[in-house]
Amino acid sequence: MAVQQWDEDTLVVRLTDDPVLSEEMAEVNARLDDAGRDVVLDFSDLTILTSSGISKLLRLRKRTTEAGHQLILCSLKDKVWGVFLATGLDSIYKFAEDVSEALTRIQKDRADNTR
Repeated sequence: MAVQQWDEDTLVVRLTDDPVLSEEMAEVNARLDDAGRDVVLDFSDLTILTSSGISKLLRLRKRTTEAGHQLILCSLKDKVWGVFLATGLDSIYKFAEDVSEALTRIQKDRADNTR
């Protein structure tokens, strides 16, 4: 399954190319409707990012930000990273090298916020 619940408050989503990307994002949005969660998007299997995909990412960012949750993107291939650079979207998202680093950052931020 592409969407996994890592813990009670965190979803890890392994993205793939369209049209599956649309199905994965629909599932993430449905789970966010149930309860707000931090989201890690793993791009390791995504080879191309279309304008439709960018639109879905922007909507997801808006939802997580408004709910006070984190959205971290990780494991981007050079071609996909280039899309973020060319569009200026690299300045509005948080990035990590891999899923492990993203989850560590989320845990650290939670610990810092409980102090």
